[in-house]
Amino acid sequence: MKSKILVDYESYLCSVALLEDGVLKEFYVEDRDTERITGNIYKGRVVNVLPGLDSAFVDIGRNKNGFLAASDMLENRTVLAHSGRLPTHLSVSEGDYVLVQAVKEPTETKGPRLSANISIPGRYIVYMPTVDFIGVSNKIVDEDTRNRLTELLTDNRPTPYCGLIARTAAKDVHKSDILDEIKYFSGMYNNILEKFNRSDGVELLSTDGDLIFRSVRDMFNSSVDEIVCSSKHIAARLSKYLKENLASAVKVTVNDKSDVLKKFGVLEEVEKLLHSKVELESGGSLVIDYTEALTVIDVNTAKYIGDTDRENTVFAINCEAAKEIARQLRLRNVGGMIVIDFIDMQDPLHNEEVVEVLRHETQLDRMRTRVLPMTELGLVQMTRKKTGAELQSLLLQRCDTCHGAAHTVSPKFVLRKIKSRLTDIFNDPQCTAAIVTVHPTIFEQLAKSDYTLSDNFEGRIVYIVAGNDVKINSFKISAKSDSVLSVPNSAYLLA
Repeated sequence: MKSKILVDYESYLCSVALLEDGVLKEFYVEDRDTERITGNIYKGRVVNVLPGLDSAFVDIGRNKNGFLAASDMLENRTVLAHSGRLPTHLSVSEGDYVLVQAVKEPTETKGPRLSANISIPGRYIVYMPTVDFIGVSNKIVDEDTRNRLTELLTDNRPTPYCGLIARTAAKDVHKSDILDEIKYFSGMYNNILEKFNRSDGVELLSTDGDLIFRSVRDMFNSSVDEIVCSSKHIAARLSKYLKENLASAVKVTVNDKSDVLKKFGVLEEVEKLLHSKVELESGGSLVIDYTEALTVIDVNTAKYIGDTDRENTVFAINCEAAKEIARQLRLRNVGGMIVIDFIDMQDPLHNEEVVEVLRHETQLDRMRTRVLPMTELGLVQMTRKKTGAELQSLLLQRCDTCHGAAHTVSPKFVLRKIKSRLTDIFNDPQCTAAIVTVHPTIFEQLAKSDYTLSDNFEGRIVYIVAGNDVKINSFKISAKSDSVLSVPNSAYLLA
């Protein structure tokens, strides 16, 4: 398998894509005007403690205060080995300074999620200075390799109570590369503690770096034979980074004469990722909907006919859907709770096999996932670790007309709201007429349908006119005390 990493660097957007044998497997984008804070380490000040929720709000120098739960407040999680449970009460008071890390980006309604349990990811290991834990990536399945790495990390912990996790890339590297990274992160954390003690107030102590170098660090493996970059400046920095940090001389190609994403078909793929409907090769389809609490995915046969046996047809479409769902979750960076409505199957073995296909495909994901067994209703619940913003939130903006509902109000309901407003207006006996201005589309539909309000406002005059400055879900009413009105010839008499 041959892989390529594409780096598209613009003044307004920065994108990184991973192609495996020409197929898009991962895609990340950042708005360069929007600062990403996940992974950043801060000296924060507790501004409000909520005993009833066992949590606190912490000022980290952002527009919104961060949220710190009791379960993320252990200064040293070694006690977990003895108690076997997380704390339920905060050990901080208002005004205290705490060392915290941003683990989830802020949203329109919520501040960033914070944790006092610091985690510093590297190329080969994850360093956790406050967690007494030694682990190995689940993607390393060879038992001898797992045992070797576990022993190596256990014997080389900087302190007896810190934690280390071997990442997937650690399985094929020399022992000295892992030890060098452990030493580097140990020194880095000591410097963070020194900065924390020297600082007089809230301060950013460490950042996880920009999208390009984070992504290349995590995506890079032995199958990557080329990195294609749209910027000479970024290409030079990447070449230096690869040699100094990853000990690699992989080819970094500059392609500033053509659109990198378009050349490799990524731009077209990204356009499809912004749609709720996903067409499968067989003719089936997925429909992906987002809610505040979870993501819902519906599997449909659509145009897929299959063979004469319904059970085999449905089983085939569900298996194909399971593979594509895992890919879509990675590409769209969907996190949190996910519910999948597979097409009903009668054979329990088919249900188990579809879930197993989904589990197998999600193992390719660098984000932590958990897939539960299928329910009697054919639903599969799963979770995926939420990191950063979802793709649609970065590349789509809320519609001013429908306010994110993806629907506009029907003309009949607009008329109903107009009637309610006119009732209030005509309670004033001085008002004998009104001109209602609506969006041209609403005007056309109301005029064609011969709607009237004559029965409601006897003796009053109401005209409806079209206005390009009025939004489709809205209207304007101008009350008059004169029965002689100046209206365009196209005006429609409502009453």
